[in-house]
Amino acid sequence: MTTTRNRTRHPAGALLPLLAEARMTPENSGHKFARLARMREAGLTVPAFFVLPVEWHRRVTEPLRPQIDALLRSADFTEPGSVRATAARIRELYAAVPLSADLEQRILAAFDQVIGPDAPAAVRACTAGAHGEDSAQDPFAGLSDSFLQVHRPSVTDRIRACWASGHNAEALLYRHARGLPLDTSGAEGGDGIEVAVGIQTMVPAERSFVMFTCDPRTGAADTVIAAGLGLGEGVVQEKVGVDHYFLRGPEQRVERVVAAKPERLAPDPHSPDAGPVPQPVPPELRNAPVLEDQQLRELAGLGRTVQKLFGGHPQDIEGAITADGQVHLVQSRPVAIDLTLRRLWSHANITESFPGPTTALTYSFAQKFYRSIFYDLYRRLGVPARTLHDNDPYLERMIGLHRNRIHYDLDSWYRLHGQLAVFPFFRASWESMMGLAEGSGPGAAPRPSPARLARPMARVVRLIAGHGSAMSAFEIWWEALIADRRCADWSALDPLARIQDHREVWRQAGNHWGVTLINDSVLSTTAGITGKLLERWVPHEGPGLLSDLLCGDESNRSSEAVMSVLRLADAVRSDPRLSAALRADPDPGPRLWEAVRDGVYGQAFRAAALEHLDRYGDRGLQELKMEQPNLRQTPWVLLRMAGEYAATTLDGPALRAAELQVRAAAEERLTAALGARSPRLRLLRSLLAALRRSIGHRENSRYFRSELFGYSKAIFASLGEDLHARGVLRDPVDAVHLTQDELFGWYDGSGVSGSLQALADARRAEYQQPGPDLPIGFSTLGPVRDQLPDGPATAPQYERHGDGELSGLGSSGGVVRGTARVVLDPHHPVESCEDLILVARETDPGWLFLMLGANGLIVERGTLLSHTAITGRKFNIPTVVAVAGATTAIPDGALIEMDGSTGRIKILAPPPTAAAPDHGGEAGR
Repeated sequence: MTTTRNRTRHPAGALLPLLAEARMTPENSGHKFARLARMREAGLTVPAFFVLPVEWHRRVTEPLRPQIDALLRSADFTEPGSVRATAARIRELYAAVPLSADLEQRILAAFDQVIGPDAPAAVRACTAGAHGEDSAQDPFAGLSDSFLQVHRPSVTDRIRACWASGHNAEALLYRHARGLPLDTSGAEGGDGIEVAVGIQTMVPAERSFVMFTCDPRTGAADTVIAAGLGLGEGVVQEKVGVDHYFLRGPEQRVERVVAAKPERLAPDPHSPDAGPVPQPVPPELRNAPVLEDQQLRELAGLGRTVQKLFGGHPQDIEGAITADGQVHLVQSRPVAIDLTLRRLWSHANITESFPGPTTALTYSFAQKFYRSIFYDLYRRLGVPARTLHDNDPYLERMIGLHRNRIHYDLDSWYRLHGQLAVFPFFRASWESMMGLAEGSGPGAAPRPSPARLARPMARVVRLIAGHGSAMSAFEIWWEALIADRRCADWSALDPLARIQDHREVWRQAGNHWGVTLINDSVLSTTAGITGKLLERWVPHEGPGLLSDLLCGDESNRSSEAVMSVLRLADAVRSDPRLSAALRADPDPGPRLWEAVRDGVYGQAFRAAALEHLDRYGDRGLQELKMEQPNLRQTPWVLLRMAGEYAATTLDGPALRAAELQVRAAAEERLTAALGARSPRLRLLRSLLAALRRSIGHRENSRYFRSELFGYSKAIFASLGEDLHARGVLRDPVDAVHLTQDELFGWYDGSGVSGSLQALADARRAEYQQPGPDLPIGFSTLGPVRDQLPDGPATAPQYERHGDGELSGLGSSGGVVRGTARVVLDPHHPVESCEDLILVARETDPGWLFLMLGANGLIVERGTLLSHTAITGRKFNIPTVVAVAGATTAIPDGALIEMDGSTGRIKILAPPPTAAAPDHGGEAGR
């Protein structure tokens, strides 16, 4: 099947100068034909056509207008029979109206010129004007008449019928219901009933299709195709068996429902002027799919081209495929859905921060966090206060909670980022950082003019120029703010004083945190530019080169926390008593910690452990979730981690040396490819240095975020204890099932209910039974809860390259072979990570302590700049991210081989037994 561009160019609006003197527009030719003309202008394959503009309809209708208007005034629109009778009488008037000899001669001359004297045509009507057919507001789908297989002698009769179809009963009822004018307006561009007629070359279709560039049921950015054999009327009017195809997600995963097709619509061989009739389909084609996967993907690509041509609005496209495989487009109109009611949801990126079911407290706190920091970002980027105020509802709903799992509301993100004139320039890199396919969201707005762009771009340049200093100032500010709060005893303060302190911290955070988001933008943009330059200048190296070049970055708080634990592990190895205690109880509890705190195992180890808790006590598994205790609350977990590392050969200096060695080797390859004196090499080194700095800043800011959440977690926990002491809550932990406003409102008088335990009980029940997982990305149209999918649309899909092979995004180089360990819940003890390759859905910074013991890392989600990828490079662990369905496709205990540069993964041998992994369910369930 081919989708070549049109080679025969007929300028739109000039195919028949006498009939279409001006360029075709919705006003003079109707939306249908203006769109076809625009597609031909763009070089798309559209059958040749000419148009009788609305001016000719006005001229012919002029003597009929008094009679038509009188008939319309007398019609009873509460009685369908009356409307049908009115429409029939109007049709009779048009059938009898004479055409001037000049007009008829010009129509036939145009037919001979464009269609050919012996060729058939399609004659189609289109109401014109602001509320015309195929407009975004009023599709009028199927309400005007079309006639197929029309030959030259019949064309004028069919044109009369098309003019009359503007007054079809269904069209009149539609207009009446919509409150649109029913008169035959004589003013050009008026809102009355005016009809343009198009005469188009008839395509001898072997197959026909209707394609939606979004799912019309949900607004999802999926392609939906209905296809049948023969002419398109059979598909459009469902006169023949029709296959349905769904191309899901950015990977265009094909789902199909193949129908029986005993008949197809084709010209009547015995009566060519009679129009198409049903004809039998050969037996071998009746149950075969009309379209194969490659053909479907080609059509989907063509659909995206058409959608982009019309401003990014989803399109309803009709087309025909001839015997040679050529695709001919015969119509495109906006999909008749209200996109303001659509919501695009994704957890492709956010699960790294909030995996699994999440409590009401975490969700409500995260809502405020996103609103606060992005308000600061947009303020810094020059968005006026009035605009921010107007868009506040979008700031409030940047995330949503579905089945107790946090999702991004992408429509809000696109709307908010759309406040920035510079967004079109970094949209693609932002989508990549968010784990989205390029162009996933609403249609891109046109790039602003240079005059409108000058001031915003100058502001961005100033921010980038001073970004390093701004990040250093941010880190100094944060340390001064948090230092005395890290280990504070909040129970000593009045509850209202704690709340006031929390609000003060958040007031300051709201004035500073936006700089970290600017760093994220700098990071994603720099990474995108660097990656594209490497791909262009050293294509033979593959994507693994960039990940190797990013090794050896500057130290950051996340890696410092790991190094601190490794030093504790060294101390454990050197203390036979402590080593023996941890071997005897590999999952120690409070008792062993009390012994360490009392100095039983020496003052040096005690001091080092307390120093780690003071400095890094907010780092841990799922550290951003209020329901998850951190190391300050469960310090014995630190002993478990030190004991696990002590049983390995992990060594901090050796890890650093290995990381630098990988980078040095990559530098040598880059220099050899470009030349030591190459300007390209100098540019790439500059970009890579900036990229490493931005990565370091991001890891530091993510750690500060952990401290901010840890501080808030301590405040909330202390209020839970207070409410328990007052008898308001049965258990202090129940506080996590209240929202922040409910918790604070109980004390400051702003709450709406004093029955906090009843609220907590209801929320706990939902939290404990969240329901099935949702797809990584999905759409809803209208009330969201009405349209939540029952679960993932299909079984997890993944890209295979052969028997036992799959792939993702190589993020940290190295080939390693080992046993797969599928970990769904990091809280579940894993006996040993020696010689194991960790396979997970996603990780967060708290997984560091588990990841370091693995020989390789494979995760279902993430990007080249995700925490998993950065960790792999930092500690020289081969890593592949974005392996969709990895935890399903890779059996726990299987022998696998992975290449962290190419992203290829081979399953070499099944596990010794078929037992399923017992590492728990969803994290946090």
